[in-house]
Formats: sequence, C-alpha cells, structure tokens
Amino acid sequence: MSPHPILAQLTNPSFLPKTTSNMPTAWRVTLSHLRWNQKKYEEDFATRPEVRRLAQSKGRCKMVSCPKAGDIVYFVMKGKIVMRGIVESDGFVNGTDHQEHSCNIGIMRDHAVPTEFAWVRIEEVGLSENMRSARRTWTKMPV
Repeated sequence: MSPHPILAQLTNPSFLPKTTSNMPTAWRVTLSHLRWNQKKYEEDFATRPEVRRLAQSKGRCKMVSCPKAGDIVYFVMKGKIVMRGIVESDGFVNGTDHQEHSCNIGIMRDHAVPTEFAWVRIEEVGLSENMRSARRTWTKMPV
C-alpha cells in the first residue's frame, strides 16, 4: 500500500526547507574571573588594536560541532556578557598563542593545556547583559 500523497510530499527531500547552514552560529564562551583580567583587557582594547584579535582556547571538552569563520561569540564572566566578537578561523587551529596573553592571570590554566584554539576578532567590550555562565568553555547559545 502506497503512502498518502501528502505524507509522500512531506518525506520528499526536495519538499523539505533548505537548511540555514549559511547562518552564523552564536556561541557562548565562559571566562573565569580568577584567570582573566577583563578590566585590563578593556583598557588595552581602547589603546592597543593588536589585542582585538584574541586566541580563545577550545578547552578540554569534546565538541560535536566547532565554531566556523563568521560565527558570533559572546564572552560571559560571572553571569554577564562582557564582550562580543566574530570567529575568524574556520574551526580550531593548533598552536600555543592562547596560552600566553597579557590578560591571563597566574600560571598556565588547565583548560589552556590543549593546543587547540579559535581566533576571534573582538568587536565590543564593556557589555553587561545578564547571561548564565556554562561549565564548558564553548557552548552554542540557546535559540
């Protein structure tokens, strides 16, 4: 017995809506106030253009999907969005650029030991919109 014509249309791939894979994904990156000096970064942001390109560690978690060039990143610290940026690298790259930044506090952070990071161009600092922090470094923003 053949399916009802309407059901046949609904399961036909050409009938299904096109995906929005070209749309940028919004990511939340959680920063630790014990390991990142946001006040110093905001001061540097105003006077040193080279700090606007930030190498953000992937962290230790396994990720199902990775940020891609053009995705939007909201950096959250202590329940507040503190800055916003755009991913420049396509996925994570290998290196150690993220391990030594003038705004890192203390010795090398555990989550920065992996050598994977994404390049992010910071567009705005000094934001203070409320948003819950996450336990993972990178998480997709709730839709």
